[in-house]
Amino acid sequence: MKTETRNIISFYELSEEWQNEAKRNLDKYAEEAMYLEPTTAYDPNKVLWDLSTCLRQAGIVNGFEYNAVIGISNNSAMLLAIDDSFETAEIAFC
Repeated sequence: MKTETRNIISFYELSEEWQNEAKRNLDKYAEEAMYLEPTTAYDPNKVLWDLSTCLRQAGIVNGFEYNAVIGISNNSAMLLAIDDSFETAEIAFC
């Protein structure tokens, strides 16, 4: 299972383009949410992952130990291993 690590950032740490995307996604709640730092420059075809729907859930899948989950669809999810200081998250899709 391929994983990657992303910083967890606030709305105000996003570029102006990503802030606009956050507002389109979350409307008035965009400034309150935390986000996985985008890995590329703004691209409307890329996903801005916010943690507003993140659920605390612990488990192990294929050796990846996670402590949170974001549901993507009926049969897929993003698994997150969020560090204790809530600064970074290792992520994997399943």
